[in-house]
Amino acid sequence: MIRQVTAFFLSLALFQAVAESACSGRAVYRVTFTNLLTAENFGDLIPPNGLVFSPLAGASHSNRFSFFTIRGFASPQVEQIAETGQNGRFVTQAKNMQRTGKVFTVAAADGPSLPGTDTSLFFAVDCARPFITMLGMIAPSPDWIVQINNRNMFRNGMFIPRENGTLIAYDTGTDDGREFTPPGDASLDMPTEPQMNIVPLVEDETDRFEGRIVGRFNIMRIQ
Repeated sequence: MIRQVTAFFLSLALFQAVAESACSGRAVYRVTFTNLLTAENFGDLIPPNGLVFSPLAGASHSNRFSFFTIRGFASPQVEQIAETGQNGRFVTQAKNMQRTGKVFTVAAADGPSLPGTDTSLFFAVDCARPFITMLGMIAPSPDWIVQINNRNMFRNGMFIPRENGTLIAYDTGTDDGREFTPPGDASLDMPTEPQMNIVPLVEDETDRFEGRIVGRFNIMRIQ
């Protein structure tokens, strides 16, 4: 069994080395999140003024590092975004990882994404760091986020020209609240003990969006 596991990881490393050897150059991508959390789209399910995405933050990185994984546990950096909308810890961590070579580009928005609007961040990628992660808090909420995670921009021997898809809400498993609570209101803080996994909110009985799409993402190569 040990030999089989060892052989698997050796094969995986060889595959990765071959893939990277076939890659050259770099690319720049514009990643756009569209906030669909308007009263027109969700009616009485959400507050009448809609919900915002907190200032988005993200990074391009290698597959040797991940900021978070779905069904894994939220780090303190992700927890801060999910519960307060502040991305300082995430940005600091990402910049520290730049020094190790595992992160290429770090980007953060100047302000929140209002209901019905788009927000774009820009990321350079290269052969060693072709993955993009980007996230923000759904605000106000206990600990819900929108995200793209470990999206690989180098596929089938090329940097892909574009990709788009939908955004759903995720529960980061750090707060037991069920209401649209203002970020940073300590009186409403209900820490989850023990901490739970990051999961799609639709899997939880607390899902206030009834499984609906809360946003869209568009990734476009611009260089």
